[in-house]
Amino acid sequence: MPNILLVVASRGFRDEEALVPKARFEAAGCTVTVASTRSGAVRGSMGAWLTADLALAEAVVADYDAVVFAGGDGAAELFDNHVAHRLCRDALAAGKVLGALCAAPSILAEAGVLLDRRATCWPDRRSHLESKGAVLCEEGVVTDPSRIVTADGPHQAAAFANTILGLMKTR
Repeated sequence: MPNILLVVASRGFRDEEALVPKARFEAAGCTVTVASTRSGAVRGSMGAWLTADLALAEAVVADYDAVVFAGGDGAAELFDNHVAHRLCRDALAAGKVLGALCAAPSILAEAGVLLDRRATCWPDRRSHLESKGAVLCEEGVVTDPSRIVTADGPHQAAAFANTILGLMKTR
């Protein structure tokens, strides 16, 4: 049974960008562990609550088949988070699926893993990804050959989750 680490901001993650993928992953038989900057209750921008099972600093990439970052305005708390950056680099180095949607691809960009890689994001973050060397694409969900999946917003949450599930089956 695949294990997925779902990383959310401690406050202000976009609800459907966490809840829709989580539900899809679980429906597919995956175990989903939620992580944030701290363990315990975390709240989305539209009022949803999730329980972060662990703090980011406790996460070990080797324990997961995929590392997925939910977006939303709260994702900004992770843009400069060195632990989040380490998770991104470790996931990429280990050939794990690495995903981020909406604003969260900026976390990957700051970690240095989008250099010369295909990606998309929320329109307001596009110039940031470009400045970090990402190859911007117009599709709503983009899969780079390196097993990085990005999506441009909450309306792509289901397609994003399905793409990640498909990549995990090809391993």
